[in-house]
Amino acid sequence: MPQFPTGQPPIHQGREGFGAVADSERLGGLVLEVLRGVDFPSVIDLGKRGSGVPAPTVNQTPHVDLAVIELDSMGQATAAANVQQSRDFPGCRAVTLGPDLRSLHTDFRAWDLARWEDATTHQFSTTPYPDGSALVPGVSGQPFMSPYPASTFKLLVAVQVLRQVDAGRLSLTEQTVNLAPGAEGIEGETLPTQGAEPTVAEALDAMITSSDNSATCLLLQQLHVLHQLEPGSNELNRTFAQLGMATLQVNGTDSATGTRWGVGSIHMTAMDTARLLLLLQGGRLSFREHGGVGASELLTTPSRQRLLSLLEQQGFHDVLSTTNWGGRSYPGAGIPARVPARWIGADGTVTVGGTPYGQDVRPCNMAAQVSFAHKTGLTHNYGSDAGIVTALPGQDGRGYIVVIFSNLGSRYSDASQAVGSSPAPAGVSVSYSQKFAQLGEAIDDLLRRD
Repeated sequence: MPQFPTGQPPIHQGREGFGAVADSERLGGLVLEVLRGVDFPSVIDLGKRGSGVPAPTVNQTPHVDLAVIELDSMGQATAAANVQQSRDFPGCRAVTLGPDLRSLHTDFRAWDLARWEDATTHQFSTTPYPDGSALVPGVSGQPFMSPYPASTFKLLVAVQVLRQVDAGRLSLTEQTVNLAPGAEGIEGETLPTQGAEPTVAEALDAMITSSDNSATCLLLQQLHVLHQLEPGSNELNRTFAQLGMATLQVNGTDSATGTRWGVGSIHMTAMDTARLLLLLQGGRLSFREHGGVGASELLTTPSRQRLLSLLEQQGFHDVLSTTNWGGRSYPGAGIPARVPARWIGADGTVTVGGTPYGQDVRPCNMAAQVSFAHKTGLTHNYGSDAGIVTALPGQDGRGYIVVIFSNLGSRYSDASQAVGSSPAPAGVSVSYSQKFAQLGEAIDDLLRRD
């Protein structure tokens, strides 16, 4: 098992003596040790497992971008940290943050799988990045190739759709219009026929709570119709850049179908995503309540509350929180979060988006300590989770934001699974390494207010 810092008092203690900057430096050091202790470089690569041959340990250090913001009882930031691991810095590093909590001295680059998989470390470190790969041109600092966010990018789509609702360009009750009836969607799905499309509100619900791809395609189509995603004048990207989150980008989607979710074209970084979530839950992009961008500049209060509610109803508790697998020896426990009742059947097992987990979660739900309003992402090569943790009534009052992006999707697992025996019920797979859960549990332990 990984070794984490022990005997450390909660970050919030001694606030008067530390101040926000000192608290953030301390939090950054502790989160850095947690990331090192989880040991993501020891995962195995199931994509290289032969018949009867155990899967080998991953060849290259994975890329991990991790952000944490501690919140006070009013939802304002009191300490923040951004730590990263990559082939260029396998020992991990803490990123300097500005007064608006922005990551400084980091040159974020578009993900390139072939570049990461290059087995020659020296060549990887010294070969210049290609022109056009910088997420924010002109920024100097340590290059960091940012992993594809997978379905976590649906958070950006939801924000921009609700901004159009706030502006009166869309209505939650109006029916979405499929511009390509019967066309192929994402992962072999077929887009709905005309007249069978959901309303905007229904599509938002499906996109966030069960990560429905067809609903996402329909909402992307609506944004294209409203000229929000046009090449050269991408209003979605401009929205986030104006709010100081220029690394949050959706590029290259198809205007007719809402498909073409391209690796290297859709981007999110951990700290900018954490800052977006800070605004969403009512905070400001600064420590405490002093200056900075405010929540009203993102969305109206009703739209923020709607999106927060959808994130809280998100059903995939199998990454940083693993309550969907509650009670099993594998994967281990993560953030002790409650699974929303809407996904729990009469037998206590969870089914989300047609995926059955087969484990009675009622005992774990009874023992849950927090709610986790979050959005997960998963593909063969990428895994992510981003959300807001809030203590349930009667608990210790802790609150924080945690975001992780990585190039560790379902292709990667743990040494105990190297031979290929499934730890899950028949027909169900554990799609993420349990190191995500270990990370979530360790961060939650750091932020407890005992």
